[in-house]
Amino acid sequence: MLLEQNERDAHLIGVVAAEEYARRHDMTTAQTVDLFFREGVFDRLRSQYDVLHTLDLGEGAQFAADYLESARHG
Repeated sequence: MLLEQNERDAHLIGVVAAEEYARRHDMTTAQTVDLFFREGVFDRLRSQYDVLHTLDLGEGAQFAADYLESARHG
C-alpha cells in the first residue's frame, strides 16, 4: 500500500495524465476519465507509480496512450 504522500502523488499523476490525454486527443476530461476507468488506465498508472513519479507529469499521459494502444492491439 502506498504511503499517504505517495497516495496523493499517485492521484496527481492520474489527474494530470487524464487532463493531458484529453487535451492531446481532443476529448473532454470527463470522457477521458470514463475511458481511463473503463480500460483500467488509472490502475495501471498506480501500478507504475515508482517509475512515473520520477518523470515529468506529462509522461503519465504518454504512458496511458501507449497502454491503450497496446490494449487495442493485444
